[in-house]
Amino acid sequence: MFRITYQVKTYLEMQQMGYKEWQECLQMAAPIVAKIRNGEESLKSTLPGACFQTSDFAISTGTKKYNKGRRGRWREQRYAFLSGLVVIDVDHCGNPRELFERIRQEHDLKALGILLVYVSARGEGMKIVFKARTDYAHNLICQQYEMAQQLGILDYVDDACKDSSRLSFLTGPDDVLYCDEKELFGVEHNNHQ
Repeated sequence: MFRITYQVKTYLEMQQMGYKEWQECLQMAAPIVAKIRNGEESLKSTLPGACFQTSDFAISTGTKKYNKGRRGRWREQRYAFLSGLVVIDVDHCGNPRELFERIRQEHDLKALGILLVYVSARGEGMKIVFKARTDYAHNLICQQYEMAQQLGILDYVDDACKDSSRLSFLTGPDDVLYCDEKELFGVEHNNHQ
């Protein structure tokens, strides 16, 4: 089980995400995602989001407009503790569901340490969350590139996820293509495998 942080709204402090919070976020995100995919792009920032790469944030004094001078667990990279997870942001890959099916047929996801795959908010890409590998270079961007190369998707990688505090917007339950819920959250509900 991994410790993952999340925020439901961008101005809230980061909190710990467990299975219950994960399910609540998916339900909350589904109607928003439907509107985004129907052209209401401005709603993307209202989606709940997770920092899969960060297990916690140290308490710090806020520096942004919404938290200036307040102490809390704010989403800032310099205060992040790594979780042991890595996120690949796959952008503009055509049909992400077809790409995922190809990946699933060609690779043993569990053996690679892949724990979660879901379609992104716009429906044009996907997020792949995996356990950091000791046989890859020891920084987030190299971990992403090496896994993406192994999966044959290197051309679609958005390298902006090298920031451990980067938020991954969550989508609805129908967009979860694969989830090892036991490994990720410590529960036995593996419905998406």
